[in-house]
Amino acid sequence: MPLVFNFTHVYEAYAFMQDEAFVWLDCTQIQGSDCYCDVETERTLKEMMVGLPLHAVHWIDSGDYHYMSKLWTDQIKEPFDLVVLDHHPDMQQPMFGELLSCGSWVRAVLEQNTYLQQVLLIGVDDKLLGETTGFGDRVRVVTESELKQTSLESIISRINFTLPVYLSVDKDVMNPNECTTNWDQGLMNWKQLTAIVHRLMEGNILGVDICGEEPKILTECCYNQDVKINQKFNESVYNLIISDLR
Repeated sequence: MPLVFNFTHVYEAYAFMQDEAFVWLDCTQIQGSDCYCDVETERTLKEMMVGLPLHAVHWIDSGDYHYMSKLWTDQIKEPFDLVVLDHHPDMQQPMFGELLSCGSWVRAVLEQNTYLQQVLLIGVDDKLLGETTGFGDRVRVVTESELKQTSLESIISRINFTLPVYLSVDKDVMNPNECTTNWDQGLMNWKQLTAIVHRLMEGNILGVDICGEEPKILTECCYNQDVKINQKFNESVYNLIISDLR
């Protein structure tokens, strides 16, 4: 079941998501949700998620809402590993107390979720590696430079999990020729993404979420071209995941 969390209206531009198989959740009126998630907003979102399946593809809008991944992993009550495809590690120290944000959610899961055993970050900007320290072997990283310089076979060999996995994909891990996002983007190509997803899907996948939309495509002059590029990518990545999601 594909679930669409509609924060910015951007998904309304994609024809394939209008199929009746997609379950839409209206988040457009939720205050305090852009980049940061305060306690009241978290409560509202979690109430909205009650009864919705973890084992599904969750579309969570732009990277500004990537903290939704933390809310989904809060539902996991068994030992698991987290795999994040992202140009950013999202492991910043919180700027305002314990306030959850799109830039700190991975750190929050590591610190708060006792079921989480290990995080694998793939595609991280080498300049941001400093954010990933302090957790020992609980955090493994495949950097952007490794994606460029290391063989795909070598990268795939590092994806070996015995525990169930939750997969989170931020489209900004991709090179700009594949899709457009509202954050700086990495170097991953479609062949790499396909191989990584297929390898992960060989195991026990608890759930998947996808973010990284560019809401400005609704208003800017490049609307038609960017909608076309992003719709093609979104539909392709959805078909890639759903074909193997058991």
